[in-house]
Amino acid sequence: VLCHVRFPLMKSSELVDSVQTLDIMVEDVLCRQYLLEAFNYQILPFRQHEMQSPRTAIRSDVLHSCVAVLDNFVYLVGGQQLQYRSGEGAVDASYRYDPHLNQWLRIQAMQESRIQFQLNVLRGMVYATGGRNRSGSLASVEK
Repeated sequence: VLCHVRFPLMKSSELVDSVQTLDIMVEDVLCRQYLLEAFNYQILPFRQHEMQSPRTAIRSDVLHSCVAVLDNFVYLVGGQQLQYRSGEGAVDASYRYDPHLNQWLRIQAMQESRIQFQLNVLRGMVYATGGRNRSGSLASVEK
């Protein structure tokens, strides 16, 4: 199929202005169906959880990140670039999402790159416990 395109990264205005008018979108029934699916996904953000499919999957090289919520902020910590079982590709990156501003902020990185670890909140702090990286298993905790 020539229109195997993953549209959800595009804004709905881009779908209308740039994609909808392409010849293949006009001529091919399957492409029109994909376009309609992408458009509906974009204009109905509060129903996106009902429309999940392989075409709406998050596209990122970072996998297996841990998530915690503290004081209405979402923390996304660590993870892995690419998928290696050995801990290769573990990252130390940390981000905080502010739902009031609808904005992600890169915050201080962890001291150790980690995958397959626990991220928990205790007494107003976020803790990363255990996990692995290219050095092997980690028996440490970061706050």
